[in-house]
Amino acid sequence: MPEHAHDLIATMFKGARHPIFIKGEDYSYLFLSDQACKLTGVPFEELIGRTDYDFLPQSEADSVRAMDKHILETGEERLFEEEITSQDGTVHTLVTHKRRVTVPLGGRLTNLVIVEIDDVTELRNAETVLRASEEHHRSLIELHPQTPWVANARGEVIEIGPEWEQVSGRSVAAARGHGWADSVYPGDLFRVTGSWAEAVATKTRLDMEYRLLNGDGEYRWFRCRAAPRLDASGEVSRWYGLLEDVHDRQTAFEALIASERSLRQHRDDLEKIVETRTAEVKEKNSELARLLEQEREVNALQRRFVAMVSHEFRTPLTIIDAAAQRLARVKETPTQAYLVEKSMQIKGSVARMVELMESILAAGRLQTGVIEINRKSCSLAEIVQSCVKHRQEVCTSHRIHADLSGLPAETHLDPRAMERVFGNLLSNAIKYAPRAPDIYVRGWTDHETVHVSVRDTGIGIDEEDLARLFEPYFRAQSAAGIAGTGIGLNIVREIIGMHGGQISVASEVGQGSTFTVSLPLNNQNPEIREAA
Repeated sequence: MPEHAHDLIATMFKGARHPIFIKGEDYSYLFLSDQACKLTGVPFEELIGRTDYDFLPQSEADSVRAMDKHILETGEERLFEEEITSQDGTVHTLVTHKRRVTVPLGGRLTNLVIVEIDDVTELRNAETVLRASEEHHRSLIELHPQTPWVANARGEVIEIGPEWEQVSGRSVAAARGHGWADSVYPGDLFRVTGSWAEAVATKTRLDMEYRLLNGDGEYRWFRCRAAPRLDASGEVSRWYGLLEDVHDRQTAFEALIASERSLRQHRDDLEKIVETRTAEVKEKNSELARLLEQEREVNALQRRFVAMVSHEFRTPLTIIDAAAQRLARVKETPTQAYLVEKSMQIKGSVARMVELMESILAAGRLQTGVIEINRKSCSLAEIVQSCVKHRQEVCTSHRIHADLSGLPAETHLDPRAMERVFGNLLSNAIKYAPRAPDIYVRGWTDHETVHVSVRDTGIGIDEEDLARLFEPYFRAQSAAGIAGTGIGLNIVREIIGMHGGQISVASEVGQGSTFTVSLPLNNQNPEIREAA
């Protein structure tokens, strides 16, 4: 190449940004830019006049020669990517542009091959690394249990991981936009869509849990998290999110909550049981204390009863003994009136002793449960009248006024038991009214009930003693100093109860007492009942 031509080309291409090679028709290098020399790693002086075979491997040189020949012969431009090995063995990836240029050299037109090279080795290496990184992260994402998704600024899903198909049993395409909402549990849908809309409107992160329908037709719990990506102006450009299956954790959490609830309930139940048992123990202790106190009272009453019984027997025996001694000391023939007086004393004392014995025996039968009630059809008025007559004979100090016209002709009851009832009531009326000689007995019928009352105007009973009046061995305060065993009214109540009836008392201290017996009128069942 003439020197002036070389200088011209050097002026034009020597400092070019990209490597530039110029070859002649014999394929030898006529010119190389500074970047071309740097690329090949061979000084400019060593390349001028030499060919590719002088510094390239045979196979690469053959390929380059064939391309250059084709371009010189046809004038076709070629733009292609190739790999060239430099002198030091470094492989470069080049984007090469080759074209034929015809210029006058040495007085004739000469064809030259202009080679412009862009060294993209670093770019391709970076792309390779990027692809490897993408593959790496894609593999990680595919293996990750969470499902990634991307939404646009309006909150419409534009991308979602392939795991969605396994999660929901629906295609990825069906989830785009707002199609994912079709898989949300209906009970969660309003909350989910509302929270997502609020996050999109306020550009704030989203973190919530809800249920999704899977391909098996079952709902599973998922945790959904999303964060916005903002551009330079602060506007949302994308939403990036993750969908995580937390069903097992949620189920375990619910089971834990249920277990804690059950334990709390069990604890509360135990506390109630303990409270109840404590109350029962206190109640039983109180009941035991009451029964113990009652037992003590009964023992005391029994002791008093024994003392009273001894006194009760001693009194009529003393009267009988005194009457007998007076009859024995009479030296003259006693008058009829005297004999009647003494015989009445003896008779009354004997009656008192018999009554006392009957009461004691009846009390014993009540305690052992062997007393019997033998009902039959009889006249209650006749039974009461007989008791009045007998009591009047042995006690001439009182007057008994009886009005029994209101009683029915017949009633089913035990005559002997009723005689004991009204005999006791009349005896008490006389005994507790020593200065009030009038006793009033009245009988009447009220619907299906027969009533008989015995009223005196004697000492009466204190109000606080009325509730315990029918307990065994109990004696009212107003009865102090008056003979009695405290078992008569208890026997009366039991007998009346066995007849299906009731006895009540109304009394006022100093005004007297009224005892009323009420019996069912139409009790036709003549069964035999034992005292319980």
